[in-house]
Amino acid sequence: MKKQLAIILLVALAVFTAAAQRPTNSRSDGKPAQSALDQYRKEKITIPYKANHKTKKNRRVTTREGNNELKKNNISKALNHYRAALIADSNYAKCQFNRALAHSKLGQNDTALAYYQKMCQNNSATPEQRVNAHYNSANIHLRKALAARDTGGYDRQSLTMAIKEYTAALRLDSHNNDAKYNLSLAKQLLRPEQQSSGGKNQQNQQNQQNQQNQDSKNQNQQNQNQQNQNQQQNQQQQQNNQQDQKQGKQQEQNRREAEQMLNAMKNNEQQTRKAVRMKEAAKERRQGSPTKIEKDW
Repeated sequence: MKKQLAIILLVALAVFTAAAQRPTNSRSDGKPAQSALDQYRKEKITIPYKANHKTKKNRRVTTREGNNELKKNNISKALNHYRAALIADSNYAKCQFNRALAHSKLGQNDTALAYYQKMCQNNSATPEQRVNAHYNSANIHLRKALAARDTGGYDRQSLTMAIKEYTAALRLDSHNNDAKYNLSLAKQLLRPEQQSSGGKNQQNQQNQQNQQNQDSKNQNQQNQNQQNQNQQQNQQQQQNNQQDQKQGKQQEQNRREAEQMLNAMKNNEQQTRKAVRMKEAAKERRQGSPTKIEKDW
């Protein structure tokens, strides 16, 4: 009887000691502290499950092989290994994350986002893994918005999703400086919506003003083009006049040269005729018959 009583006392003492060493479920401000279970429930996930030894081995080996291929940039082979790992365990968070990363490298953003989202909602991902998944998802959305901006467009939905994912990452890790910087950039790119009627009227007025400015700009451009065309025509006319004057001078010079040549030919002809007449007169004088010499005027 005494031994049984002693055993009961020892058990009660052990239970009391364990209860005394258990941390209290309260904070310094008097409010109850959130346990890990509460944190997981807040993020809408469940307690991580436990896989058996064979499943762990299969998923670990195939995922490692996929990672090696991914480092070599053999993305297709890496995806084959990741598929095999997910067949062994569809909730293996590491493999889901790496597969999403591989699809992202191939430019398959929608598939990558689906696997990042699945990883954030499964029951084996740690908070650190979910931070990385939210951050990478936000980067994909932000890249879409930046690509649209570079082509003159505006992707509001991608910016909104980027802000949402960055915020989710910072909720789990408030010291993530990269997420803070990118969140600030996404907010700067997000344009405020014109929801009120006054805002719509103001926007319409602005559009009308822009249209008027564009019309005025087009009219000025047309006037400038007309002036340039007139100036070119004047320059062409001046060039034609100069060409005509040059041709007229050349023709006048040619005419003078022709007259000079004609006069020279006449003079030579007269001199030749005079020499012939004088020669004939001398011959007649020698023969005794007088000859009248024709004057050359």
